[in-house]
Amino acid sequence: MDTDELSCKVGTSLFNNGFSFDDYLCVGVSGGADSVCLLSAIVDFFSNDLRFSSRKKTIYVVSINHNIRSQEESLSDCEYVKTLCNSLSTKMIKIECKIVELKKGEVLNIESERKKGIEEAARYLRYKAFEEFAMSFGNLKGKAKIFFALAHNQNDQIETLIMRFLQGAGSSSKCGILNHRKINLSNNVELNYIRPLLDVNRSQIENFLINKKIQWKNDSTNLDNSYLRNRIRNLVIPLFDDNFPGWENAVLSGREKALCESSFIEKYSENYSWEKTDDGVFMQKNIFFGMDIAIRERVFFKALELIKAKKRIPYSFVKKVLFLNQKDEKFQKFGIECFIDGENLFIKNIKNKATITGFFDIIEDECTLEFDFGTLFVERSSENCDYANLRFVTNEEKVYFVNKIKFPFCFRNRQLNDSVLTKDKFSKSVSDVLSDFKVAVQDKNLIPIIYSLDSKKIVVIWGELFGYQNWIVN
Repeated sequence: MDTDELSCKVGTSLFNNGFSFDDYLCVGVSGGADSVCLLSAIVDFFSNDLRFSSRKKTIYVVSINHNIRSQEESLSDCEYVKTLCNSLSTKMIKIECKIVELKKGEVLNIESERKKGIEEAARYLRYKAFEEFAMSFGNLKGKAKIFFALAHNQNDQIETLIMRFLQGAGSSSKCGILNHRKINLSNNVELNYIRPLLDVNRSQIENFLINKKIQWKNDSTNLDNSYLRNRIRNLVIPLFDDNFPGWENAVLSGREKALCESSFIEKYSENYSWEKTDDGVFMQKNIFFGMDIAIRERVFFKALELIKAKKRIPYSFVKKVLFLNQKDEKFQKFGIECFIDGENLFIKNIKNKATITGFFDIIEDECTLEFDFGTLFVERSSENCDYANLRFVTNEEKVYFVNKIKFPFCFRNRQLNDSVLTKDKFSKSVSDVLSDFKVAVQDKNLIPIIYSLDSKKIVVIWGELFGYQNWIVN
């Protein structure tokens, strides 16, 4: 495959997956060969195709510094991405580059919280950054959509299929990486992830860059076999290559079969839906246990998606639920509970006692705290390290900010006799403030209070996390 063929293949893939020229186009670029090839191929396509070559286009590049590697290597890659974007920009194609710096240690914190491995934690934060960037375009009007091109290639696909097989993946996971995935963000923002290089192998990618005399960066962590993907890439695949010629085609053929099976199961599972409660979902037990086992499994995983289960659920636990004997049996593990009550099967997140009795955290430095209603990220202000900038991500993935909170402070729910100062410097009870805001009874003890340990005063009542007003003391 020559350079023109690859560029044409990438461009065609964009449009085959629903992209139109007037849509927003973002590209995830790390500096590695795959993403550098993807960006270059997109630029070539728009520059050389007569339909678009005379039209101006802005491409938004997002690069994530996970702060896992050495600072020298990470910064070098970021600078390279900036330089690359400048070099590929033309009069007709403007490339805007956004470098997202994850806080040092944030990936490890997420790994500890989610308990799904460091690779999954990095991926989780990376996609959250992509989605936050997409949200920065605001409430889109008209027909414009947001497309985010990612550089997964055929080798990545094969590695993923092997990984999922070794992890005992179900039918949907055996489909591997999808060409196109659409998600709906808040404010009516539609985000489309597309992978134009998914049928292109790594050798073709590197040949493309060599022919165009474009350099790329090599990630040192690719040699670290403590990561599962690297062990498969560096240890397992060479054994397959030596002993089973043509094995890649067999794996990809198996994926195509899995896609057909998964499509059939998905079609029929859409006939069943869960009813929502305040803290979970439920379905009539006779309906759930009357399904074919393959449909039942898919419907159960949809329940986990609906309740936003945060931990990886082993299949041993899934089987217990799928074959529950329909008595008053309850399973509580991995952050969720499944039980039958009367005629219904309920699936809920296990509630942390702190949600019921209250929460109280003294914060003296940067940290990440998880609550039943979301996650708080605390970072030191770049302008003044004595102050914190707070970011709260709710379970619905809505993001809220409060800045310039002086360390140390307390993040807690309301307490008896809490009061705040009005603009006229009069004292007003927090209870009255919440009543004025028409806060529902069930929310009053959940709305966070930010209490300054320096001034000994409440500085914020963070009502917007639950859809109410904020009270901020200046």
